[in-house]
Amino acid sequence: MKATDVVVIGAGIIGSSAAYYLAKKGVDVTLIDTGGPLSSGTATPACAGGVRQQGRTPFEIPLALYAIQLWTGLEAELDADLHYRQGGMTVMCADETLIPRLQERVTLEQSLGLDIRMVQKQELHDLIPGLSARMIAGSYCPSDGHADPMRTISAFEAAARRLGAHMRWHCAAESLVVEKHKIAAVKTAKGNIPCRQVVLAAGIWSKGIAATAGLDLPFQPITLQMMVTATRPPFLDQVLGWLGHGISLKQVPAGGYVIGGGWPGHGDPDTYRTRLHPGSMAKSAKTAVELFPALAGVPVVRAWVGIEAFSTDEMQIIGPVADIDGLTLAAGFSGHGFGIGPGVGALIARYLVRDQLPDLLRPYSIERFKSDLA
Repeated sequence: MKATDVVVIGAGIIGSSAAYYLAKKGVDVTLIDTGGPLSSGTATPACAGGVRQQGRTPFEIPLALYAIQLWTGLEAELDADLHYRQGGMTVMCADETLIPRLQERVTLEQSLGLDIRMVQKQELHDLIPGLSARMIAGSYCPSDGHADPMRTISAFEAAARRLGAHMRWHCAAESLVVEKHKIAAVKTAKGNIPCRQVVLAAGIWSKGIAATAGLDLPFQPITLQMMVTATRPPFLDQVLGWLGHGISLKQVPAGGYVIGGGWPGHGDPDTYRTRLHPGSMAKSAKTAVELFPALAGVPVVRAWVGIEAFSTDEMQIIGPVADIDGLTLAAGFSGHGFGIGPGVGALIARYLVRDQLPDLLRPYSIERFKSDLA
């Protein structure tokens, strides 16, 4: 197959955005994926679509702040409707004893530059009409929001293609070809693609691909489930969470309520086959109604499952590999990669062009696992 400067493996939010920003910088880039551009069962198409800054680890907040700057202009830049809504997000609390814990997080995030504040009692219910009377406090970030994952991936890929990026669908990466500790090519089911650089952004499947170069990524597959209800008139602007209850709730522009939050399904990474977990569906729906009673009786019309790569510390691995020149990792986002995805893609492109790792990516180096992987 034709040689290229950079092969990006994996066409989710990370891979598609990296391909776009590389093409924008004039790099000859090829994006490959074992399925199509919107393969079912993978992480991005099955995520909740949250674009949030709050609730992240302290060293991830700066990356989230950077990403939100891109999101606010992304529809214009990609010339696409991403269904991006910056309507805010509030994480609720119904337990008086948990309010100090929530307040502590808010205070820390404020110190890191995030526009977030506590809202309580009547102010909370004025802010979110229809909220359960049980909710007594919440952390409100007005610049959080949500977008459509499928539309976003498609827009990045279309924009990358317009800039000259090459796409290879149904082109499974079988191994990394490394010669004298340097990337030489990617071996695929359709032949080798010679290249100087590889961005490995294939989610849980990154583990097997990395292993062909002797690299053991500390990932495990976690299968998460999503549901969407029948359409209802526009009512909920915000994304809602509930501290300690595994719920992410939002109403999308089409009118349905999307319910996520980490409830497990079933999935096999080897076959890409997934199936729903009825018990998870019931518990997720019950939690959603307890948080937002207006959902009582609204039917669920669709549910689906995706397989995420969770690292052992539930934080992504991004950056170069010391012993393999030309290999850049971008995987293991552990269920919270969509919102920061465009930021990660842009920063990876900057790194590959300038050969200097941006400070915002330094906390995610694989080197933090060095003692565990030795």
